[in-house]
Amino acid sequence: MKRSLVLSTLVLAGVAIAGYPISGHGSQEEKKPATKEAKEAKETKWQGHIVRINKEESTIDLRGGLKNMDSDQKKIAYDSSTHWTKLGKPAEESEFKEGSFIIVLGHVDDKGVLHASRIDLRLPR
Repeated sequence: MKRSLVLSTLVLAGVAIAGYPISGHGSQEEKKPATKEAKEAKETKWQGHIVRINKEESTIDLRGGLKNMDSDQKKIAYDSSTHWTKLGKPAEESEFKEGSFIIVLGHVDDKGVLHASRIDLRLPR
């Protein structure tokens, strides 16, 4: 009787253990690195002060970067699809002047230029 009880317990334990993956972390698909499309889908955020606006080339030179205290000078390109906002609400492009503090969302190209999908004007600090 004891032997059959021990044997049936071992068989049930073996069946239960066999149902779990060896790694214990799920399938291999979950471990794949992010695809190129997923990396491109993530927007980059830059912030800083407008140094100059070139309306002929549709570019803005920005002094700033990823963090608040960055002082790098970066180039931003905009086009007709760029959303211009002020404190999160729609704004006119004419409200953006040299020296204004802005936050820009977009995608960086191979040349290091951020193609803006949204430019948000913030209050002076």
